[in-house]
Amino acid sequence: MAEIVKVNAKELKSFGETNFAPNVVYQSADIKVVLAYFKTGQFIPVHTPAVDLILVILEGEAEVVAGDERLTARQNDLIVIPKGAKRGVKALTELTILHVVQPPPAAEDHNEVHAKLAQGRFE
Repeated sequence: MAEIVKVNAKELKSFGETNFAPNVVYQSADIKVVLAYFKTGQFIPVHTPAVDLILVILEGEAEVVAGDERLTARQNDLIVIPKGAKRGVKALTELTILHVVQPPPAAEDHNEVHAKLAQGRFE
């Protein structure tokens, strides 16, 4: 049986100096659960992985790219983005999100993310 996980998002809160700070709280062969923390202006670059994504804004406000849409997401908003649709998150304020992906992304799903972070590009 898998381990039961209980965490408190506020207690885990920490920030990266230049990039958002992901904190993986659970991962199996089927799902990956991440609490991600952003300073204003930090982002996950727009990319198009082959995984389903559920985003829940726990604190703050963000610009979210979801497919062809640009959304402003606020505390308590939930956004579901199907696999193959582009997605990205940019913090408009200090931001905490719950980020659930199914299945966990493969390394190649994040090649575009790493390249754009290195260049400082959201899109």
